[in-house]
Amino acid sequence: MDAETVKARVQAELPGAQIHVQGEGDRFGLLVVAPEFEGLPKVKQHRKVYSALGEELKGELHALEVKTFTPEQYRAMVEANNPN
Repeated sequence: MDAETVKARVQAELPGAQIHVQGEGDRFGLLVVAPEFEGLPKVKQHRKVYSALGEELKGELHALEVKTFTPEQYRAMVEANNPN
C-alpha cells in the first residue's frame, strides 16, 4: 500500500477532511483534520479513520499512527506551537 492509496481511502470516508500521510509500505502516520469529528471523542474519531482502511488493517498495514483533530482543535494547536 502507498501513501496516496491511504489518503484516498480516508478521503472517501471523510470527504471534508485535510489528510496528511507519512510513511510507506506497511507503516504510516496519519494526521486527519475533519469537521466530522466535532463532538466525537478521540476513540470514535479514530474508528472513522480505521473504518476507511478496513481489511488493510488486518493484513497490509502493520503500523498505523493516527492523530485526529477538529479544525478548531488543529488551529489552537498550531497557534500554541507558533506564538507570534
